[in-house]
Amino acid sequence: MLDTPLSLITDILLPNVRGLVAKRLRAQGMSQNKISYLVGVTQPAVKQYLDEDEEQYIDKIVELGLKKDEIDSLVSTLVSLVLNGRGEEVSLYITTLGLLLLSELRFCNFHRSLNSSIPLDCKICQGLYKEEEESELGLAITVLKSKEVSKLIPEVLSNIAFSKKDPKDVLDVIAVPGRITVIGDLPTPASKPMWGGSKHLATVLLKIKDRCKKWRSVMNVKYDDKIENILINEGFTYKKVGPSDRRDDDAIAQMIAKEMGDCPEVVVHLGGNGLEPNAYVFGQNPLEVATKVTRIARLYSS
Repeated sequence: MLDTPLSLITDILLPNVRGLVAKRLRAQGMSQNKISYLVGVTQPAVKQYLDEDEEQYIDKIVELGLKKDEIDSLVSTLVSLVLNGRGEEVSLYITTLGLLLLSELRFCNFHRSLNSSIPLDCKICQGLYKEEEESELGLAITVLKSKEVSKLIPEVLSNIAFSKKDPKDVLDVIAVPGRITVIGDLPTPASKPMWGGSKHLATVLLKIKDRCKKWRSVMNVKYDDKIENILINEGFTYKKVGPSDRRDDDAIAQMIAKEMGDCPEVVVHLGGNGLEPNAYVFGQNPLEVATKVTRIARLYSS
């Protein structure tokens, strides 16, 4: 049989995601013609998407290998991107995410259910995605550009960082020099990401690497009681450190690293005298971090 795992993106993931995006846009009162233009399909195709049961789309993507909260975050991110007319970034996002999921072998069981000749030890998809730290971080920053996320930017501002696989020093971590602020209700980086762009977040990633090797990316956001309720209700694993008046990078990073034994998704620093509380959201890559942050942001704004 002529077969390629890439068909799982084009034939399974993409059509079902399109259906969910179309339904989300329709629920916002958008016409079928407008949805057709934004989603990039014909108006009859939009009608067909809207006529289908939403749960069928979700069930198929779950069967493919995603979790329901991942699907919700994916659809919400795509809706935000298409509403802002960022078509090229939509294509880049879904392509990058699809290849990343393939390389993590997330679709293997579904693929074998379609093709029983695929061996159990097949790992060819691991080579489909070539990591490019600069591109991944830039795409994550694009995903974060929403009004909802702007409400999570703390007074000390935010940043997002991504380390090489075996970082040795601050220059092995890429981040935004000058951090991420809010301009016109949108999170906006002060400059292009650079290696060594954030001593603070780089120090955090360097300190935790021996206790939790899988977390290579992190973003700091504001913290309050509402954030904590979201973490609890959504099942995020998290730890708290502090309060402490020590504000130097090494001290804060060391406190966070001590709680990293079981790799929590979020570590909250409770702040101190003149030190604003922050939540540090971790992930294996910047897209994962951005997805978690946008998920928190949507709930925070609701």
